[in-house]
Amino acid sequence: AMLADPAEAERSVLGAIPYQENVAVLHTDERMLPRRRLARAAWNYHVPAHAERRATLTYSMNILQRIESPLQFCVTLNETAAIDPDKILYSTVYHHPVYTRQTVEAQRRWSEISGPRNTHYCGAYWFYGFHEDGVNSALRVCDAIRNAANVRARA
Repeated sequence: AMLADPAEAERSVLGAIPYQENVAVLHTDERMLPRRRLARAAWNYHVPAHAERRATLTYSMNILQRIESPLQFCVTLNETAAIDPDKILYSTVYHHPVYTRQTVEAQRRWSEISGPRNTHYCGAYWFYGFHEDGVNSALRVCDAIRNAANVRARA
């Protein structure tokens, strides 16, 4: 949608990467973490008993960000109704890529669309979706631009 005149390859590759809406809630409701403290991790994944419900994830921000506090700060995805409303600090909506077979095939076609029309693509979705993948993706674009400049300079 950001491109005024996308090429067919751009439509095909970028259109093969679906996104889903995820509600992220910052809160202090420890009930969203495992009951046993020793079982708590930075990422706490919950697979529901019923397949029609989406999996949820609660990040322990105290572990991830090394927060020393008597309160347990958490970020939970897609389970707002289970969180005590009095313990919600902030809520927002993200749209994350969904990794399917088509997504993986589209990722392999990055060089086909990144650069040829003087448009370069970077983002965590080109790899596994982590913040570090966004950085690696940006570095890949920088390398592609540098290599193209070197080829032009030699010509």
